[in-house]
Amino acid sequence: MNRRKAIGSLVVGAAATAATVRVAKAADAEIDLLVEHWKKSKDLTLKTAEAMPAENYDFKPFPEARVFGAEQQHLGQAEGFYLGRLGKGMAPAAPMNDFSKAATVKYLTALYDWSIGVVSQLTSADLTKSFGQGKQAATGLELLYQAMIHTAHTRGYGEMYLRIKGVVPPTYNV
Repeated sequence: MNRRKAIGSLVVGAAATAATVRVAKAADAEIDLLVEHWKKSKDLTLKTAEAMPAENYDFKPFPEARVFGAEQQHLGQAEGFYLGRLGKGMAPAAPMNDFSKAATVKYLTALYDWSIGVVSQLTSADLTKSFGQGKQAATGLELLYQAMIHTAHTRGYGEMYLRIKGVVPPTYNV
């Protein structure tokens, strides 16, 4: 190989390495952003759960609704379902038939600690990888979006329960 080809190969190799490093850093930044979102979601969800007085954890606004404690635990169970599909470990189990404030806050704390751990383990490959088969197939990014959307939706129910009981819901910290 002549000197010109050797130098050309080194330049191409260095450029490819630099591009790979830039892509990896961008993916790391994206994962970091997702982890920060989950930390904020944990904060708001726990503030919402803490805002309801313990004696109102069995409150439901109409007969077909879940009681407040069950609604909050449902939020966690769905989060565990979506993130559990990513294959990074099993979510903590919700308390069995205990919808008290103490049990619910303890469960949500453990669930969000697990969730943040799952999201922090993700790689850029996980975001585009398909999990599941057929109609259940979803990319990692789709599973994250499903978890985020469901959490926001269900947390909104909790905020309405608070308002019905005269409690001002906590605000989201950007």
